Amino acid sequence: MLPAGDVTFMFTDIEGSTRLASGLGAEPYRIVLHRHRALIREVLRQHRGTEIETEGDSFFVVFGDAADAAAAAVEIQSSLREADWPDLGLDRGPIRPRVRMGLHTGEAWPSAGGYATPEVHRTARICAAAHGDQILASAQCAVAAGLGEAEAVGLGEFELRGLPGTTELRQLRSPGLPESFPPPPIVPHRHNLPADLKTPVDRPEEYRELDRAFAGHRLVTVTGIRGSGKSTLIKSWAGLRVQAQRDGVWYCVPGDDLGSAVLASIGRQPDPFRHPVEAAVDHLRTKEALLVLDEVDRDHAWAVEKLLRQCPRLTVLAAGARPLELPGEAKRALPPPPPEVAAAILAGFCEDRGATWTPADCRAPAEAVEGLVPALSAVADVTAFGSPAAATRRLREDPVSTLDSAGGFRAAIDEAVARISGPARAVLLELAARREGASVDEVLDLCRQRDGSLEALVELVDAALVVIERPAVDQALYRVPTPIRWLLHGPSASAPPQVPASLGRLVNAVKIDTALARSR
Repeated sequence: MLPAGDVTFMFTDIEGSTRLASGLGAEPYRIVLHRHRALIREVLRQHRGTEIETEGDSFFVVFGDAADAAAAAVEIQSSLREADWPDLGLDRGPIRPRVRMGLHTGEAWPSAGGYATPEVHRTARICAAAHGDQILASAQCAVAAGLGEAEAVGLGEFELRGLPGTTELRQLRSPGLPESFPPPPIVPHRHNLPADLKTPVDRPEEYRELDRAFAGHRLVTVTGIRGSGKSTLIKSWAGLRVQAQRDGVWYCVPGDDLGSAVLASIGRQPDPFRHPVEAAVDHLRTKEALLVLDEVDRDHAWAVEKLLRQCPRLTVLAAGARPLELPGEAKRALPPPPPEVAAAILAGFCEDRGATWTPADCRAPAEAVEGLVPALSAVADVTAFGSPAAATRRLREDPVSTLDSAGGFRAAIDEAVARISGPARAVLLELAARREGASVDEVLDLCRQRDGSLEALVELVDAALVVIERPAVDQALYRVPTPIRWLLHGPSASAPPQVPASLGRLVNAVKIDTALARSR
């Protein structure tokens, strides 16, 4: 009676059998083939393997227990290596066939004396990916057989022809069997990073900063205003890391369910009986992989922490409006890029609109908005359809209207300000009135007037609403980038704040917070 439910399939065949048969001739090859079959069948009897089909030099076998299948595969290879093979009088010495083997465990039910399931095709593809003397198994088989990493070495994720998703392959090892083989001759699946529709502008300083952060941390969070290029940055940097990550680079947008998003990114189906995060942990527990999470928020923090604590070789690069505030997290607020990079970004925005301005042409308007990427986007229309000179002139004459012509820049700043606390908003408005920024002592005074802590400043830096400048090694200035200052305070530092109407409710909230603090 054939086993049902969770079963383990085995396929075997002789590597280069056609070449071997033609080289030996019909009768010598028949002797080798029959000897090979007899050895395999003897092992199958000992390990309760049921032979489903034998065709030519191949075997198709099913086991009710994955451990039996793994033990049988190892013993078959050992028996083939240790057997006395005939010389056959061809002056080639003993002729030993090199057998390749594939194992896979999955749910299957017998029908008409066999099995009709994609798991059979997956096993056949795994066998075809093996080299002679090699045993390849799916991760499902290795786990079901209780094999540790020393007994089943991970080779990575691969795409098997004609089958959806990916398959993680492991090589079974045992004393006396060879261990070194070329990579499987199939397509490795090392990342799922989405292809760029256009070549992104390199940001080498930010790449180096991420390199430095990951030298000592397993979680790095990139924060900033919407439209500042966080997603582009993390995908570009992650693309440079694909070859360095043994088990790949996996990108996802968590949405409402981080666990399910991670499973989808690594090509795994959810388990209806387990929480998605637990299933993701099981798959990534031993992986040396980079997980790239885009658009994260603090609701995802618990799941990220669980993944990091239970998957010791996993590293996480996250991007969001705010840090996750987890232990060991390295926070990196995305600063405006340097002038040459900002000019190239603006030239790219213009090219999207059909204008062929060069980075050199776009340098002046890019510098006028200090390279702030959401501001570059806001002036792209007037730069593309007018000219860089026209954009620079308009920014000089009426910067607020120029930046706010489409409403996107104001919406991005509104969104960022809405996420910070009342004391942080108050400090932001006061810093916006200072064109040159404020020293550490001045910022400390501002913070003491609010809640007595530096938390307000930390919030502003994390949100990239304030940048840190260091005119000297022992000095630091905290300054609101000019385009944001224009929107919050108006173009003149000596004029009273010209707070946009859409920010009015935030300013009122600051006044209420401040009044309550003083009353206490």
